[in-house]
Amino acid sequence: MAAVVLFLLVDSASAQETVAKNDSVVDGSTAVIQAGFDEGETAAVWLTSPCAGRIVAVQVFWRSFTGGALPTLEDNITIYSQGTFPNPGPIIHAFLEGPVMTDGVLNEFRYLDELNTIPLDVPVSQGEVFIVALKFGSNPSPFNGPSVVTDSNGCQAGKNAIQAIGQGWVNACSLGVSGDFMIRAVVSCQQGTGACCMPTGTCIPDVSAEDCANNGGLYEGDDVLCSEVTCPLLVGACCKTDGTCQDGLTSNACLAMNGNYQGNGTLCSGVTCPQPAQACCNAMSGFCFMLDPVSCQGFGGVPQGLGTTCVGASANQCPTGACCLANGSCSPSLTPAQCAAQSGVYQGTGSTCGQVSCPQPQGACCLTSGGCNVTSQTLCEGFGHTWKGQGTTCADGNMNGTADACEAPNGDMNVNTVVDGADLQIFTDAVKSSSTNPTYLVHGDFSGNGVMGTEDIDAMVDTLLNAP
Repeated sequence: MAAVVLFLLVDSASAQETVAKNDSVVDGSTAVIQAGFDEGETAAVWLTSPCAGRIVAVQVFWRSFTGGALPTLEDNITIYSQGTFPNPGPIIHAFLEGPVMTDGVLNEFRYLDELNTIPLDVPVSQGEVFIVALKFGSNPSPFNGPSVVTDSNGCQAGKNAIQAIGQGWVNACSLGVSGDFMIRAVVSCQQGTGACCMPTGTCIPDVSAEDCANNGGLYEGDDVLCSEVTCPLLVGACCKTDGTCQDGLTSNACLAMNGNYQGNGTLCSGVTCPQPAQACCNAMSGFCFMLDPVSCQGFGGVPQGLGTTCVGASANQCPTGACCLANGSCSPSLTPAQCAAQSGVYQGTGSTCGQVSCPQPQGACCLTSGGCNVTSQTLCEGFGHTWKGQGTTCADGNMNGTADACEAPNGDMNVNTVVDGADLQIFTDAVKSSSTNPTYLVHGDFSGNGVMGTEDIDAMVDTLLNAP
């Protein structure tokens, strides 16, 4: 056998697949071109499957001494069962006729046909021995190749054979081949599945170890059933830096947000999270202190909200005064920020509720004479009229001469002059939420008690049934 020594660069297989091989060739290592083959002769390797799975590809490193040789058309690549060395057993799969070999490349063959539509798929069990054989369709140059290569650290017994013309199958080592043929098989290993314990304590059956880990679970082992394991609860309450609490977090997730994990299985309803310090205004003195809300209230102060701070000298940092609220009432001793947070109007530092007159909410006032005016509740009811609520108007949408707000409820919840199924959905939602929305009350408060409730249902049904 003629041989030429050279250095190789070798591609590797996919991380999801395992390569079965005898050779020791890696990037940059030395290899030998076995150029002594004649047309019709075969190089074969005895390989062992590393797992239960399927052979999905065959690889052959093809190299000339100078490189850049034209591609060559060889006879075939065949997969045999183990047999008795050096004779292969029966053919498992004669899968590729006329493989084209490219110089300087780890040629990989994954399909049976030239159009790459029929994939190679040969089932093998773990530890199963099989043979991959390359039959030459051309005569390599004995001095240059290109041809199949071997590693350079010795020919392993029982691993390499040659079908030589006139001799049949022969141990390649006995013919002077100095290494193992670089003919390989790619095996796609079947993933085992089993029970996967999730941090929430639930168990998911028939999951691979990889998928279980990718979803934050704990793999219990191949073929393990959920009925055979008890999954621990690995989530709990997490006290966050803003003083709020979040349920259902793992300890790592809580730590990632700089929180304080309360333990596996805990709930926010059962823990008290420490509150961060915030500006605390003492309404009597106007002084500001940095305290948590509970301590602030214990000192008779008013917490100013998360993130607020006492700036500058402590005195007079917390001005307070009367606050007129949207419902017409007055709240004493609020800071401007507190008043604004309640949609109120601050009446000035040092003001008191006794000193201010808060504007009263306006709404439709249905007069006993049949007319309608927009005024406050106190003024309306003081004259014996009926006030229809804040925000109601004296509009006469149906043009009948009477303000809509002063007419008896008509079920037209969406105010489109038609009573139908669309109104029923709005009516149902309003009843469920015990709504006091003035528009809803005007059209759906049949009981006249100022709130949407179940006592209005019968009248609404009758209205729908009698609607034109």
